[in-house]
Amino acid sequence: MTKVTSGEFTREFGRYRVLAHREPIIITNHGRDDVVLLAAEDYARLRRYEQKAFHVSQLPREFVDELGTVEIPKAASKFDREYEP
Repeated sequence: MTKVTSGEFTREFGRYRVLAHREPIIITNHGRDDVVLLAAEDYARLRRYEQKAFHVSQLPREFVDELGTVEIPKAASKFDREYEP
C-alpha cells in the first residue's frame, strides 16, 4: 500500500489515480493517515460485503432455519444464569 502526503497527492493526482487501480493509496495530513483512495471496483466489492442488520422479525427464513442447527459450546453453560425466561 502506498502512503503519500496530501501535498504530493495534489501535485501528482493523475499518477496516484492510476496507481489506485492496482492498490489503495493512503493520503496523510500533518503526518497522520487521513483518507484512502481506491478504485471504484474495489469500493463496490467492499460495499457488497458490508454487514446488514435485521430486526429479528425481518430475518430471512433460511437464517432462522440455520439457527436451529448451531451447536452451542459446553463452555457457554456458564452464562445460563443470565437467562431469564
